[in-house]
Amino acid sequence: MNPTFPRTDTLASRALMRLLIGQKFTHRDFQNETASYRLSSSIEQLRNRYGWPITTKEETALTSDKTGRVAIYGRYSIEPEILKALKAELGERLDNFIKAVQRYEGGNHEA
Repeated sequence: MNPTFPRTDTLASRALMRLLIGQKFTHRDFQNETASYRLSSSIEQLRNRYGWPITTKEETALTSDKTGRVAIYGRYSIEPEILKALKAELGERLDNFIKAVQRYEGGNHEA
């Protein structure tokens, strides 16, 4: 694996940071934390432009739609064994990236 990191002030970096700390999340989870409606675009960038091995597990849930419609959506993650290998391979670079994105999200825009 030879993934690269996006700039730390992007939605892609905010999604990647969550994946790298082991979170598994859906569009709605990400939207609630970032006010972004564009998670699928960020995931596509992370996979195809930056080379990150992101897994999507399909889930279903009943909606509040009066028709009884069921929604199908994805939960994104990086598999634990792959995450462990990435941590071993990227070490301090990975830790520094996570910290920089967390600083950015905390309002310190000098990331």
